[in-house]
Amino acid sequence: MLRIAICCGGGFSSSTMAAHLNGQLKEKGLEDQVFLEFIPFSALWGEQAAFSSGRVTQRQDEVDVALCCPHLEYPAKDAVKQGKLRIPVFILPMRLYGQIDIEQVIEEAEDVLELWNNGTPNPVVFPDEPKSMTAPRNVSHRRWVASKNK
Repeated sequence: MLRIAICCGGGFSSSTMAAHLNGQLKEKGLEDQVFLEFIPFSALWGEQAAFSSGRVTQRQDEVDVALCCPHLEYPAKDAVKQGKLRIPVFILPMRLYGQIDIEQVIEEAEDVLELWNNGTPNPVVFPDEPKSMTAPRNVSHRRWVASKNK
């Protein structure tokens, strides 16, 4: 099972996005293949208490990959420098964030995991996209590359 975290600082848009994507998981019958959850970014390494229990726990062991809001590009780089992350973290491109559907989330997560498993350091970036904020695409990287190769 592929386990994906959707991360943000406060969770306003990302928690809504995660709820929408979970609805798509159910509609498409993918809940046995993919687990998706909103997790505040700092909760990955335990700097934020869980909302329900109030306990501080590291949550990155609950997921395989974290897909983050665009504004987390610099906090992610800082967390990497501080050695806080043990899982691949990817900053979603600005034009993609909020528009992405569940199939593209899965594609993005799978491709990020492949890069990570092949030695790409955190935060993971696609070789042709060194900065997520300037990435021109509004589809998954896989679909973007396929459209350029047609």
